[in-house]
Amino acid sequence: MKNLKERYETCVNEYIKRFCKKQEIDFEFWVDDIGGIAHFGDVLYFGFLEIKYDIDSKQPKYLIIDWLYESIEKPKKKTNYINYTKIKLHEKNS
Repeated sequence: MKNLKERYETCVNEYIKRFCKKQEIDFEFWVDDIGGIAHFGDVLYFGFLEIKYDIDSKQPKYLIIDWLYESIEKPKKKTNYINYTKIKLHEKNS
């Protein structure tokens, strides 16, 4: 079991490294367990599943940050990151 946990943590940490490099931000700490909510820089918080999706689907640099700030500025129009990327793609192709 320990080996499985170590492999999971290694994979999660690799995603975090790639995400930080892509977004040009610094990882600070996990709010809870590894793979939960991650804190970056002074004010950025992202769930690991959002980070994983951003990397796996090769989203444009800073799109996830745009999504976060739009979610804060327009809470009534808030959508999850996956749907946000699909909306932006549709807008771009229209």
